[in-house]
Amino acid sequence: MSRTQGPRPEASRRLSVSGVTTGYVRADVLHDVSIEAKPGRITCILGANGAGKSTLIRSILGLTPVRRGSVAFGGDTITNLATHRIAALGIATVPEGNRVLPRMSVLENLKVGGLLEKDRHRLAARMERMFETFPRLKERRNQLAGTLSGGERSMLSIARGLMTDPELIVFDEPSLGLSPLFVSEVFRIVRQLKEEGYTILLVEQNVRQTLDVADDGYVLAQGRVVAAGTSAALAADGELHKAYFGVH
Repeated sequence: MSRTQGPRPEASRRLSVSGVTTGYVRADVLHDVSIEAKPGRITCILGANGAGKSTLIRSILGLTPVRRGSVAFGGDTITNLATHRIAALGIATVPEGNRVLPRMSVLENLKVGGLLEKDRHRLAARMERMFETFPRLKERRNQLAGTLSGGERSMLSIARGLMTDPELIVFDEPSLGLSPLFVSEVFRIVRQLKEEGYTILLVEQNVRQTLDVADDGYVLAQGRVVAAGTSAALAADGELHKAYFGVH
């Protein structure tokens, strides 16, 4: 996989969440959460259901207003910006559940992913790159997305996010609902994207495989960061696993 544009300077690819508190109606879900996704690295966010992982993503993407604290990308504050403006700055998301536009073809889904790009030549180059990266999607380019298998929808969801040529990719539970074979394939793709120079924020419940692929990580519990460090250090912390993941 080769990118249509080279990566920007490192400072432009750093995501910083500083002291964010937010929630819904009157209840706070996140409490003073601070994380950082470093350029060219995979940073994972781990936690059980209800830990606040989805709310954190929504806060980064401007979908849930931040009540206190700030979010910055590339040194620019993006706190509470409109989601389309955040996307235009170089942040893409691969949503939970392999969401695609089911009544549109594979090709049409990819075109939707590239709507922000006005240069037709760049758009065509990205489309070709997606078909080179995901040959199965090329075979099914005219097939309705809703008729694809779970693994194929996962590929399409990732490819659609890449159509924006982002600097940072936010993966929200990419292994959810996939067979073990496709789970392994998704994590292989995540690793490959890192090698291509993308910055990745990986939000997952699959602890073992996530820590295998990540460089750095944070553990959320009840809306707070309860552990942070390199993935190797988190993987080696048996007490952490017992306390927050119920495994030894």
